[in-house]
Amino acid sequence: MMQAKTSDRLLGLCLILLAVAFFVSIIPWQAQAADYGWLKPRTLPRILAVVLGLCGLALLIRPPGDVRPGRFYWARAMLFAGVLVLGLAAMSWLGFVLVAPPMALVLMWLAHERRPLWLVLGAAGMPAAIWFTVAVLLDRPLP
Repeated sequence: MMQAKTSDRLLGLCLILLAVAFFVSIIPWQAQAADYGWLKPRTLPRILAVVLGLCGLALLIRPPGDVRPGRFYWARAMLFAGVLVLGLAAMSWLGFVLVAPPMALVLMWLAHERRPLWLVLGAAGMPAAIWFTVAVLLDRPLP
């Protein structure tokens, strides 16, 4: 139990350091500076870096301890990864709008989500939110 909390705290510290690196160095280096629009290209990545840092802080302050499942299902994990790889490859041919909803649905199903409302929200709502954020707010193209 003590070993799990220590490793969680180390992970929290690493996440905080990664968030600081993103915020201070990587995002300014990689994201374009722009003077137009109300949502700058660096805004959303910086918000996500702050969220990453806060999650790391939560792990540092209150590590959950050993919460691993009894068994790890390698076949399901490989299937999950395969769906991700195939879905991302299909996006380059068919585009985000056509591929993201069914891919999200399959991934949620593999994660054992069976509640209809959550399946609809995950398969339709999240891709729509991603599309709106990237294509409309950030004015960036999606595949």
